[in-house]
Amino acid sequence: MNCKEVETIVKIKFGSHLYGTATPASDVDIKGVYIPSARDILLQRVKPIISFNRLKDHGEKNTTEDVDYELYSPEKFLTLLAEGQAMALEMLFAPKSLMLSEPHPLWLEIQALAPKLFTKQASCFVRYCKQQANKYGIKGSRVAATRIALEYLSMAEEEYGSKEKLLFIEDSLKKLTDKNEFLAVGEYIDSNNRNISYFEICGKKALFNTSIKSARSIAQRLMDEYGERSLAAERNEGLDWKALSHAVRVGHQAIEFLRTQHITFPRPEAKHLLDIKLGKLPFQEVSEEIEQLLIRVEDAALFSSLPENFNTDLIDNFVERLHLTQIQMGAI
Repeated sequence: MNCKEVETIVKIKFGSHLYGTATPASDVDIKGVYIPSARDILLQRVKPIISFNRLKDHGEKNTTEDVDYELYSPEKFLTLLAEGQAMALEMLFAPKSLMLSEPHPLWLEIQALAPKLFTKQASCFVRYCKQQANKYGIKGSRVAATRIALEYLSMAEEEYGSKEKLLFIEDSLKKLTDKNEFLAVGEYIDSNNRNISYFEICGKKALFNTSIKSARSIAQRLMDEYGERSLAAERNEGLDWKALSHAVRVGHQAIEFLRTQHITFPRPEAKHLLDIKLGKLPFQEVSEEIEQLLIRVEDAALFSSLPENFNTDLIDNFVERLHLTQIQMGAI
């Protein structure tokens, strides 16, 4: 099967071409939504994602001649929209000028349905921004929190031994988290429905059932990373400028979406993003921008007028109608 044999609802020129940050070296990335065949529907083998790209040698990167296709089933695409995945939202709001052909009438139905799927639970934006702030920010209070955790864990390891479980010092760790936004004690439920407790240092989790030594190693790695990042900031080198531009872009997109339920393309700040992508700005300046964007994204999420949840029948009903139509057409 090749991409020409797949019936599509929409095919969109994606990535830097959509954002308005393409350079002569940019490759072409096509994303779209496809219509499953009646046979695949009946045999229950509808693929959530189908991809078409040139086979490359190990480590070989795309060139300007490469075109990668990634097509989503309607059910997968609508689920990604409901989750607030940036990629799906970017496809939804892509201008018609970046569509490779006239979209199928079903695309208009999807666009009409989409706002009913938007919720405050579309937290992927916020989560991504936090990850990027932790990765690229060098906020002093974050470094200070890591240092506090490292000093205490090193002392605890020396006093209680490297094999002692982190759970043994739980009470002391809870005291460390008081009035420190970058240290936390929390828990989650695993796949076996068990409560798993952890100590979190600037987004990095150390499970309570692991050793003090393991937690201390996490804190040490963070401190080493912050040190390397600070040096890199001073030299303005050895940095992933493309990733930095993505972090800033997603932050701006998140704020616009949470406030207006829309995302503008090409991005209004495209020139600024391109300057970051090309390494024209000091890392310290970009790092601080990411930190500030995180604050603004969290505020936008807090005060957003989006509902808390959506009716899951909306996706099921749409997919059911589409599949039924395909089967009926296939029977003719």
